Amino acid sequence: MKTKKSIASTILLGVLFVILLAFTSSCGEDSSITNSNGNGNGTDNTSLSVKLDESVTGANYPVITEAKALITEIELETEPSGTSQEVHISPVVIYFNTGGQIISVTAANLPSGTWNKIKLKIHKPEDSEPIPDPEFREGTSGNQRYSFIIKGSYNGSAFVYKSRKGASIIINLAAPINTGNGSRNITLLVNPALWFMNNGNVLDPTNSGNDDLIDDNLKNSFKRAFRDDDKDGRSDDN
Repeated sequence: MKTKKSIASTILLGVLFVILLAFTSSCGEDSSITNSNGNGNGTDNTSLSVKLDESVTGANYPVITEAKALITEIELETEPSGTSQEVHISPVVIYFNTGGQIISVTAANLPSGTWNKIKLKIHKPEDSEPIPDPEFREGTSGNQRYSFIIKGSYNGSAFVYKSRKGASIIINLAAPINTGNGSRNITLLVNPALWFMNNGNVLDPTNSGNDDLIDDNLKNSFKRAFRDDDKDGRSDDN
């Protein structure tokens, strides 16, 4: 009988521990949602869109016919408190529209909050990580996996530029965005005119000696973010 009571007491203590652990985990300041379809445990759908901000027409600048990047993480943050809402998503490919049209990238349900900063992670895939576009991984070597791919022509010859570097991009929103009272959309403006330029000189995308400069330009070309609920590529706060 004592043995049965001892077993019952152990089970009861185990159940109480699990309940306490779950309660403690839910009380942190930062929170995250694993969701890319807007069906999570938040209250309002918030979407992310991207637009190439400027057409590239320079006579010697590479002609860009296709551009895409692989992203795996989006985070909204409130400062100065540091409260953040992280959206873990399956790898998503941004297919930039070279004609300047706005494109939708992903969406998730977010709880009420006021956010003034967005963080975006561009990364090359892991060995076994599922990705929606096989071109980002050609093999198991780190040199065969890519985070950003640009196609086009330079001086009349076709090129494919593939970046092997990941990047954590932080952008201050043009004005704070409130969630909790309706769907929201955030638009990122990206300037492709920066990709292959350095101090006024055009960078040859086929010259591997330019890779570090081009990779830095790709990160720095994410220039501005703002609320754009009607997805017209212009800030709703103007």
